[in-house]
Amino acid sequence: MILHVDADAFFCQVERRRNPQLAGCPALAVQQHQDVIAADAGAKSAGVTKRMPPADARAILRRVGGALVHVHTTSGQRVSYRPYLAASHELHGLLASAELAKDLSGDGFNGVAVEKASIDEAYVQLPTGSDLRVDGARCADVIRDVVKARLGMVVSVGVAHNKLLSKLASAAAKPDGRRVISSREDIADLLASTPAHRLPGCGGAMAQKIRAALGPDARVADLAKLTESALRSELGANPSTARDVRARSRGECDDPVRRGRNLNKSVGVHTSLALTPRRMYGVSPGVSASGGRPGMFEPLGCRETGRLDSLLRAMASDLAGRVMDLAHAEKRWPRTMTVSLILVLGRSENGDGEEVRCSKRGPFPDRGPVGKTSGNGSSSPDADGETETGKAAHATAEALTRGLIANRGDALVAKVSITAGEFRASAGSGGGGGFASFLSERAGEGTAREPAPVDDATVDGINAENVNEDEDEDEDEDGEWYPSPPFYFNPTAETSSGVDRVEPPADDGVGDGGIRATATEPIRRVGPGADIASPLSPSPSVPPEQLDGSEAIDATNLLRSLAKGTVSGEDARRALRRRHERTGRAVPTSSASMP
Repeated sequence: MILHVDADAFFCQVERRRNPQLAGCPALAVQQHQDVIAADAGAKSAGVTKRMPPADARAILRRVGGALVHVHTTSGQRVSYRPYLAASHELHGLLASAELAKDLSGDGFNGVAVEKASIDEAYVQLPTGSDLRVDGARCADVIRDVVKARLGMVVSVGVAHNKLLSKLASAAAKPDGRRVISSREDIADLLASTPAHRLPGCGGAMAQKIRAALGPDARVADLAKLTESALRSELGANPSTARDVRARSRGECDDPVRRGRNLNKSVGVHTSLALTPRRMYGVSPGVSASGGRPGMFEPLGCRETGRLDSLLRAMASDLAGRVMDLAHAEKRWPRTMTVSLILVLGRSENGDGEEVRCSKRGPFPDRGPVGKTSGNGSSSPDADGETETGKAAHATAEALTRGLIANRGDALVAKVSITAGEFRASAGSGGGGGFASFLSERAGEGTAREPAPVDDATVDGINAENVNEDEDEDEDEDGEWYPSPPFYFNPTAETSSGVDRVEPPADDGVGDGGIRATATEPIRRVGPGADIASPLSPSPSVPPEQLDGSEAIDATNLLRSLAKGTVSGEDARRALRRRHERTGRAVPTSSASMP
C-alpha cells in the first residue's frame, strides 16, 4: 500500500504561516514578479489561474475579499525560496519521523518507507501485511491529522497499490481530502476523470500534441484506447515513450518507493536580467540587486563592473544560505562552484543580438568559521558561519566572472547563474577534514585544500528556472507552479524557456576575448575571512585588437592578464600566433610597441 501526500497550495500555506494577517483571508494567491505561481481553493473558485497576469488576479481577488502576495524577496528585490524550503524540511522531516511511523504501524506494521518526491509531496509505503481496503483510509487520516496538528498544514492524500495511482488519487482528492483506490472500478473511475495532460510524462510539448490529437478535454482513459503504433503516429512518440505512456494510461506502474530523500546533486541561484528597462511589479519599489534606478529593472552591461559585482554579492549570499541549509539538513558540503553567463552581443534597437553562453568552474570555499556564543547561551547571527561563507563565495564568483567578461565590450548580461556542485557527505570543507570538523570550527580556524583547476563546464544538474519543453513541469491540480529542483529561483525580470546548456563559442579564428579557459589555468582559492582586494574593475585585460593580431601585443600586460585569469592560455597562444603570421616577427619581451 502506497500513500501519496501532497500539501494543498503549499506556497499559500507558507505565506499564511509567515503572515498571521492572512489567516482569515478567504482567497489567496502568490505571485512571482509578473506571474501568478500559486492559488488556493478560494482563489481558484473565484477564477484565478496560474500564469495569470498579477493585475488580473488582483482585480478578481479584490471582488471576493481575497489577497495577492509576492513571494519572499531579499534585499535588491531578489526572490528567495528559503522560507518555503524551511517549511518543506519540516514537512518531510515529520513524514519520515519515527513518531509518525509508529502511528501508522499501530496495528503491528513496521518498516515504513518514505520517499521525498518534491518540495511539497512524498510517498509513504507500508510494508507487506497492510490491507488497502482496511487500512488505507485510516493511515491517510492519521497523516492528515498529524501534519495539521504539528505543522498547521493541510495535505491531501491518495492511497493505492502503486505510486502512479496514488499520485493521481491525491490530486483528485484536493482540496483537503483523501481518496482510496482499492478496486478495478475505482481505477477506471480515476482514469476516466483525470485529464490526460496530468499523467506523468504527458506534460509540456506532449500535452499540446495530446490536445491536438484527442481534443482539449482528453482524459487518461482516452489515451488507454490508443495502441502503441497510434501513439507513435498521432503523438510523434518514440517506441520507448509510446510503451511507457500506454502502460501509465492503464494505471500500470512498478516504480518502487525509495527510502530516504532525493538529494540534490547541485544547487544554484539564477538571475535573468532585463534587456530593456522594465518596472518592478508586486514588490516595494527599491533598487534592484543589479543596481540602476529605483523601481526599475535595467539592462546590465559587462562594463558596469560595480553593478555586476553588487549582483554577484547578493547571489553569493543567497547561495551560501542555501548551502548552509543543506549542510544542516543533509550533512553535505559542495566541492565546486560554477559561474555561468548568457551574454548578448551587438544588440540593436529591434532586439537582435548574438547570444553567447559561457561558464567557468572553481573550488567552492571552505565553510566559514563558526561564530561565538554569547554568555546567555544564545548564538550570534552568524553562529554557523553563513556570513563568512557568503563573503568567500562572492570572492570566488567575482574571480570566475572576471575571466568571463574580459574584452566583451558593451555586451549585455542576460543571465547569471552560480551553482554549487559535487556535494559530498562527511566531506568537511569540500575536500579535507570531515563534515564534523567544519561544524565545530571556531573563529580563525579553517581547513585548507588544494585548489581545483578552472575549466569550461556545464552546470551540473537542472537550472532551477527552466524546464525543457519535452519534460513535465512541476505543477498540480492545486494551480501551483514552481521550478524544478533545487527550487531556488531568482528572476529579476524575465525568464527563457529552455534548459540552458552552457557551451563555449566556436573558434571563429578571430579570438574570443578570454571567454574560454583551459583545464590548466589555476584559480586562487579564497578562504573565509581572507583579505580580498580584487574588485572587478581594475583587473588587467588585453584589448581585442591585440588578441586578433592586428596591433602590437603588450607582453607585460599579457602576462599580467594571464596571471589574473582575465585571458586564458589558449587565447594568449592564439594571439601570439596571429601576430607572428601578420608580421613575421617574434613578440618582444618588453612592453615596447613593435614597428
